[in-house]
Amino acid sequence: MKHQITHGNIRFIDIPEYFLARYSGEINNWAENIHKIGLVKSFVLREGYLADLSPDPEHGAQLIQVKLKCQPWSGGVEISPLEERDTTLIELHCDKMQKAGIPATAILQEPARPWLPFVPTKVWDPPQM
Repeated sequence: MKHQITHGNIRFIDIPEYFLARYSGEINNWAENIHKIGLVKSFVLREGYLADLSPDPEHGAQLIQVKLKCQPWSGGVEISPLEERDTTLIELHCDKMQKAGIPATAILQEPARPWLPFVPTKVWDPPQM
């Protein structure tokens, strides 16, 4: 049986509580703008300096993206990972962060990624759920 969490009229399938707490701001923004964003949303995992190094040392830390999908459900909407790969990456991410003792609400400094054409200068402060 799949892991389910229900909040009001939203049912989350195979998404850990830690992930929901860590990315609640992005999930809420997606919900408010679903007609603009669409039924599939990409999330970049924020691991700070816990991010694994890229196989190419010149690239710095890895930048991992997972995708969630939203679909109608008899009680509202259901949100789940798009593919099995996304489920696995979400589980590994949550395990890594929790084993390191990082609270879901922590804002971590992201490591340098020289291959990116820009470096974000503003840290987004997600609203609390």
